[in-house]
Amino acid sequence: MAKSKSKTKKDACYHKVKRSAKVWPSAYASGRLVQCRKVGAANYGNKSRTKKAAGGVVCKGQTMLMPGKRKRTKLA
Repeated sequence: MAKSKSKTKKDACYHKVKRSAKVWPSAYASGRLVQCRKVGAANYGNKSRTKKAAGGVVCKGQTMLMPGKRKRTKLA
């Protein structure tokens, strides 16, 4: 009798992370897989964005001090 391979169904997070990983399996990829399963495949990779007016403090009209950052950036 031939040995049958276990065919398990892969979830959406598995496919999403494996598609973007250069090396599979790796510790980095498995960590991202855990993070994806924690928030759900539909929400994984979507950052919440803050508004510029509420998020930053304008200094001297030319530069903007970003919250949580140490360096100043030029306003575009």
